[in-house]
Amino acid sequence: MSRENEKISYSEKTERLKVLAQFIKTVTPMIWTVVILVVIIPLFGHFLISQSLTNTATTAVVVSPPHDFSKVNQDIKNAIQQSHTTAEAFASKELDKWETEVIARVDNNFLDWYFDYFNQKKMEFTVPFTFVKSAVFNKFDMTAASQAVAEKLTEDFQREFANRVLVPKNAQMRFQLITQDTANLYIAEVSKNVKVVQNNYNIPQVHWDKYLNDIATTINDQGNISNLSLKVLVGGSGYLIAKPLILGMAAKVGSKVTAKVASKAAAKVATKTGGTVASQLGVGLIDPIVGIGIIIWDLWDYNHTVTVERPILREHIVEYLKDVKKSLLTNPETGIMAAIYQLESGILKSVS
Repeated sequence: MSRENEKISYSEKTERLKVLAQFIKTVTPMIWTVVILVVIIPLFGHFLISQSLTNTATTAVVVSPPHDFSKVNQDIKNAIQQSHTTAEAFASKELDKWETEVIARVDNNFLDWYFDYFNQKKMEFTVPFTFVKSAVFNKFDMTAASQAVAEKLTEDFQREFANRVLVPKNAQMRFQLITQDTANLYIAEVSKNVKVVQNNYNIPQVHWDKYLNDIATTINDQGNISNLSLKVLVGGSGYLIAKPLILGMAAKVGSKVTAKVASKAAAKVATKTGGTVASQLGVGLIDPIVGIGIIIWDLWDYNHTVTVERPILREHIVEYLKDVKKSLLTNPETGIMAAIYQLESGILKSVS
């Protein structure tokens, strides 16, 4: 009986072990699933988080060193000056074309008129009448009479030179167009050269915009004062912002031209008659007309032949036109570059 009981007990134990083994086999996938979800995946996630934080911290530490803006300032100055040189070279080249055209009119028109036989006789014929009329009017003051003759000859000379050579109204329009084209080129060059500076130093746009905003120039357009930042000037609308200043300056180009004079007395006569001629012609291009009137006094000698006098007169005129061209280009108040002088002077001071 006892042996039978033992056999039963052994069978039960074996059966229980089989059931337990089967249970363990059944739940094992579930256990591993729980382990993967609860332990392994979170552990891997923790690792990734720590790595991400480490990388972020490393990125935040690697910051570009601050820019040396003293060097940037110097490069901006160089960019402005380079733009000035380019614009002035353009304007000078355009004035060279104008000078060539004017000298052609001197050779093909004015000198032919001046040394024309009938024109010379006309001057000789009218001078006595002018002299006597002035002498009588001034109670036979011979000095006043001689001055009247000088003024009449100079006035006629100036009027013909203006009409035949300078063509003041066309010249004024030509100078205005050159001024506008020069200013437009200058602003385009500034924009291009300043962009090169930014690229050379690899300055982020947000920092660059702030830097350019801090650089400004003051524009004084006939009493209307406004500020223009370098950012606006190079931002594509710079010409439109500065246009009133440019047009204002362009209208003055040629109104004051300094030229060499033969003598103080001749200069006074030329100035007096030049104003008269300018008002008669209805133009503002006064000084070129005034200046040219004085050169005849070195040539007023009827004993010379046309062959001798004509080359001398031409030489005087060409020399005079070179002085005019130089003044038209660089006069700080009424030259073609005047608007640019005003724009860049404020910028250069601001950079300094």
